[in-house]
Amino acid sequence: MLIAIYLCALLCVTVIVICAYRATNASRNAHPRRLLKATKRFDAQFEKCVASNDYHLPGRITHSLGRTINLEAFWQSCKKLEPEDCRRMLLDNQQAIVDVQLRERRTTVHAYFAYLLRDLAPFDGDEGAYGDLMLRFLEDDSVYARENALRAIYSFGNARLVESALMSLTDRGISHNQKLVTDGLLAFRGDETQLVGLLMGHYDEVLECYRNSLIDYMNHKGICTYDERLLKDAASKEVSLDTECAIIRKINKSPSERNLAFVEGIVEQYQDGDDWKPVAVAVAGLGQYKGDHKVKELLKDKVTSKNWYIRKNAAAALAAIGLTQSDIEEIDAKDDRFAMDAIRYEQRRVSYA
Repeated sequence: MLIAIYLCALLCVTVIVICAYRATNASRNAHPRRLLKATKRFDAQFEKCVASNDYHLPGRITHSLGRTINLEAFWQSCKKLEPEDCRRMLLDNQQAIVDVQLRERRTTVHAYFAYLLRDLAPFDGDEGAYGDLMLRFLEDDSVYARENALRAIYSFGNARLVESALMSLTDRGISHNQKLVTDGLLAFRGDETQLVGLLMGHYDEVLECYRNSLIDYMNHKGICTYDERLLKDAASKEVSLDTECAIIRKINKSPSERNLAFVEGIVEQYQDGDDWKPVAVAVAGLGQYKGDHKVKELLKDKVTSKNWYIRKNAAAALAAIGLTQSDIEEIDAKDDRFAMDAIRYEQRRVSYA
């Protein structure tokens, strides 16, 4: 009797596992089929629009964009259009599409729509209602919705919209990953000078992550207009270590007597204390000062630092400047095996580059 009950239970479990597997497989296969069907529907509608030169979509079509699978189909169909046709499709239907997104409460839909809009929309500052919609998406709890909305805003090329976005996040005390913000600013398609001017107007107001991202952005773009302002900020001793390091990286990018004096002051201020990061960042940029005896002596001193990062960066800078046999013997005489290992490694790396 017990054996029969056991076998029946085993059979039931087996049947349940098989049914679950088939259901999962069916669900996986259903998505491509539904997507293909939806894409064909959008393709046919878009062909009619282009042929008639009337890009306004029927209400049933725009209403369907509240579902991610239809958004994906819409995206794929739009990418088949010529750039100008795609632009008109988005702009001529913007209010209807925006209304659908505002009614939709799911952040996954918001995140997905912002993602495809970034990919499709070469608006060149003429994004219309989509700009306000992306600002609304910044209020979502989802970090994915916020990041995709920011990416869409950068792609629009409207400097004032970027300004509004970062100030909106600041006003609500919402931080964002500094590297993501920097990467986003680097993807900005509009007037870089106007963008930097607007954001520097809020330098003291924005949250630290956005301020540091702006400094990194100017560093990548080689914008030196506001270096005096940054040096003044670093000299105030009221900035955080992260902001100070961002300023050091920025100042180190442009070799000059003034900037070298600033970097040397940073090294002297921190020396080999617990706050090692500013010194490590400072010496990393000194490889540009070739032929400067004072810089080489400073680096030869820091290559024997007790901190690994300072030692490594000093060795890399020395390898970039170039070491004589006399320099190597002087460092070797300090009997610091770790310093010599760092020097040899960086010299090999430079020779292989």
